Amino acid sequence: MRPLTVLVAQVGMTHTELKILGEPRALGVLSVLTLLVAFLIPNTALSQTYGIKDAEGNFVPKVTINVGAKAVTIKKTDPKEKFSSLSLKLNPNLVKNVANLNIEWLDATGKAPGKPLPFQGPPKYDPKTGVFQDSMGPSAGLRILDKKGGLFAGKNVADLFVVKIDNQGLVSAESAMEKDRIVQLGTGRDVSINVAKSSVVFNESNLKKGEMLDVDNRSGVDQVLGVELPEKGLLFSQIVKKLEQKPFPRESWERFTLPPDSGIFIVLIPEPDPSALAQLDGKDIVIKVYQGNRIRETRRIPVKVASDLLQPGTDLSGRFTGEEEEGQATAKPMSSASRTTALKGDTGPRPQQAAASVETRRRSDQGNGAWIWLLQIFNLALLVALGSYGIFFMLPRIQVLEDRLAKNEMFLHGSREAIRDELEQIKKEILQQCLHDTSGE
Repeated sequence: MRPLTVLVAQVGMTHTELKILGEPRALGVLSVLTLLVAFLIPNTALSQTYGIKDAEGNFVPKVTINVGAKAVTIKKTDPKEKFSSLSLKLNPNLVKNVANLNIEWLDATGKAPGKPLPFQGPPKYDPKTGVFQDSMGPSAGLRILDKKGGLFAGKNVADLFVVKIDNQGLVSAESAMEKDRIVQLGTGRDVSINVAKSSVVFNESNLKKGEMLDVDNRSGVDQVLGVELPEKGLLFSQIVKKLEQKPFPRESWERFTLPPDSGIFIVLIPEPDPSALAQLDGKDIVIKVYQGNRIRETRRIPVKVASDLLQPGTDLSGRFTGEEEEGQATAKPMSSASRTTALKGDTGPRPQQAAASVETRRRSDQGNGAWIWLLQIFNLALLVALGSYGIFFMLPRIQVLEDRLAKNEMFLHGSREAIRDELEQIKKEILQQCLHDTSGE
């Protein structure tokens, strides 16, 4: 990022001119220039310093972490320092996609001398715990690469993993500085909680999959929250921890602790019936921030429903049936009682027609099952018939052929013996004739 003075010079204003404008105007110009830089460089991920608290409570920086769209870079603040243990505990989403992650070690210049290695390579990564642990000696940093894309975009460090150095959890520099400071509500990170949306609107696009409200604790201290959701009009509702992606028990919704640099998702899926949507329209999601036993702050997030979904006689239940419920991964499947409730405004013989359709389908399935059994029995009988034919008809013929082969073999053996005897006899006669001729001379 260019120095601010260079940018001031580029727009043709000097420090003297800023003084002439006066301190308020100068601050305003500087603010505009800062926003201009942020607008011109939107994809630049800002580094954040993390460290530990020493025995005296002082913050000791250890690493800087930069979360980009496709890579997370962790660098030592002191390249010469050696860590005997660096561990990263991945969130459940990264654990599922760990095969799409690579890791490379960086030298003092920020370059990787070797090729990227698989992040899940043993023994450094434990798939049971989702923790990557290794020593960090000569390397000045490491970079985690996303081969798939979309795993890091729009996330912060707390949403991705928990970092520990030498078995000590890291805290951000901002959190460490704000631990002992009185929270001033309404300014910067002093806001007790950040809510991503000022209202929740249900329309044609999100009626089936619902809406998710993002709430973060950016105060640097533990916050005690309480959440109240509308009692009517919601088919499914849940509060889920961001990092662990585990739901809070419903009995704890009235009061639970949210650690610093963490957050929750409030998942809301409305009822498909227009009358239920009408009861949901205009209600508020109430988020309370407690300080001791008193309520320090209350946030109200209004819930609105599109007017076309509130028209009487509109049948929206079909959008929640069949195989189209792919967007409700966090929602419970609709039971038969819920479907009946969704159809409570309808009139006519639809339940009887549905029952008749189910009965017809069941009988059809039974008929198809009977045909399959008959086909299997027929195949079995055919195999038995073929086996019987082989045993009772082919076996005697095979025995006859064996007898014929045996007789032929005996005949050939006798023929060979007869020929051998005849040759021996001829040989003797020739020898006798030769001896007789020799004695006569």
